[in-house]
Amino acid sequence: MWGILPGWVLSLLLHGAMFGTVLSLTQMPSCRGDYSGEDGTGFREIGLRAREDANNAPAAGPGNPGLEAEAANTSASTASVEIAAPTISDTPPVPLSLTEVGAAPAVIGIGPPPLSGVGGTPTHTPGATAAISGSGTPGSRGRGGGEGHGPGQTSLFGVNDAGKTFVYVIDRSFSMEDYNAFRAAKAELLTSLSRLTETQQFQVIFYNNEPTILPTRDGRRMFFGNDAQRLLASEGIASMSPEGGTQHLPALLEALKFNPDVIFLLTDAGGLMDKSDLDAIKARNRQGTRIHCIEFGREDPLLAPNGQPLPNFLTKLAAQNSGKYTYRNVTQFSAK
Repeated sequence: MWGILPGWVLSLLLHGAMFGTVLSLTQMPSCRGDYSGEDGTGFREIGLRAREDANNAPAAGPGNPGLEAEAANTSASTASVEIAAPTISDTPPVPLSLTEVGAAPAVIGIGPPPLSGVGGTPTHTPGATAAISGSGTPGSRGRGGGEGHGPGQTSLFGVNDAGKTFVYVIDRSFSMEDYNAFRAAKAELLTSLSRLTETQQFQVIFYNNEPTILPTRDGRRMFFGNDAQRLLASEGIASMSPEGGTQHLPALLEALKFNPDVIFLLTDAGGLMDKSDLDAIKARNRQGTRIHCIEFGREDPLLAPNGQPLPNFLTKLAAQNSGKYTYRNVTQFSAK
């Protein structure tokens, strides 16, 4: 048939096309190693040029016209920058206001050892007699003893005791903001916690109109006296601030639910407790928990002729629950 080319013609055309393609590829420019006419010697030297210091450079003048031009260009394009040496000062960037603590008043009860906290070193009123007596051993639960002279002791504002479990009940009502009283209370609280060992347990209850118990992350009811648990508790303590009114009874009843050996109650005595409240606490305290009371005031305490503070609900609460009572003048912590 005339419309069909022979096979050898097709083969010739195909091979001719392939040959043309290869030939065109070989004519494409490759990576050149030299410039035209340099005959393999087209290498250029590179390096760093150091500008001579103005003090050591030869002076520009008629004999050095190049230097004169370069000096003119340099002075027009660059400016002298003088870097001052850093200064170091021992003065803190923020003025520090430290708490001034005066002499602490007497603690009603058998005298404690010196306290190295915010509360200062307790002193005794001359002629004062012990309001609480007993024969218990340090760390034991029950009425009387446990004066904090044996293993496992801690103290809060000069009131010492020993035991395995402690609950701190801290007033955070709005009035505790005056004279940095609440800040001093938290600082002394952390000092007291630092004295506990890892075999002892503690809990902290802050209260105003209602109690707030510090939460534990592992579901336990109380913290252990080790560094990790104290750090966790300190985060909760730092988050507290004074606000609201004062209701003592709900916080104390919550504290007694832990059946601790010792309760430290710290308050500025706002919001009174009547006889029925004191009786309710005494009836609930069937385990013999010792309840110590620390009162914050804004003036020196009123004393009876025998040198003892005049009775109030805090002195009665401590006496009914084998505890001690002490008073702190918050104006000694810091000026308002």
